[in-house]
Amino acid sequence: MSPLKQHVIIVTGAARGIGKSIAETVARQGGHVIVTDILTDEAEAVASGIAASGGSATAFTLDITRPEDAEAVAGKILERFGRIDGLVNNAALDAPHGRAWEIGADEWRHVIEVDLNGAWYCSRAVIPAMRMQRRGRIVFISSIAARLGSPHLSPAYSTAKAGLIGLTVSLSAQLESDGILVNAITPGPTGNTGAAYSEAGRKAYLEAHPLGFGGPEPIANAVAFLLGPESGWTSGAVMNISGGHFRGI
Repeated sequence: MSPLKQHVIIVTGAARGIGKSIAETVARQGGHVIVTDILTDEAEAVASGIAASGGSATAFTLDITRPEDAEAVAGKILERFGRIDGLVNNAALDAPHGRAWEIGADEWRHVIEVDLNGAWYCSRAVIPAMRMQRRGRIVFISSIAARLGSPHLSPAYSTAKAGLIGLTVSLSAQLESDGILVNAITPGPTGNTGAAYSEAGRKAYLEAHPLGFGGPEPIANAVAFLLGPESGWTSGAVMNISGGHFRGI
């Protein structure tokens, strides 16, 4: 089954972790993956690995905090492939720890710039092409930190991830008439990406959450659904993929 056959899908922060898993999953479903990351060598290694497994991928270096970089990469993709079918805004800082009274202005601005503004810069760069195509999908990788307070996580991180939900509902309302569907996913702890757990912390988490750490694959599968044809009536949704870590609405 190749639901994403011939679809050109950009994945930011695709050199490692959840982004890498998303890129590999999209490729397995027939998409041509644009593997982007600030880590050039690792992005190229991911693209090469996808190609070696029979998939289709191209790597680009991208610093999402530079709007001009996002515009340039989008232009190169359009020049080479003639279309952009999907954008997965995954690139972000690992969930930083920090108390409100410990966070300086520079740290706050840096987290917001990477985790919120960067996703906006990339989205803005692809929206014109998607509007001309009358079709496109944009997926934001938020976090359950946008919905759950934590005594340990930086409030800058939670604020940025909550901002992605606001961006999702706003863009979805503005772009549906152009055939562009915008949705978000709020992952929970995957166990091997994001915030690190001590041995005691892992034990306590597993005792409280029987489904445990899901790894990046459940997130990647949800992204593939949102990029594919079966999600054609899904817009402005925020999908909770957290193994029961967050419950409710």
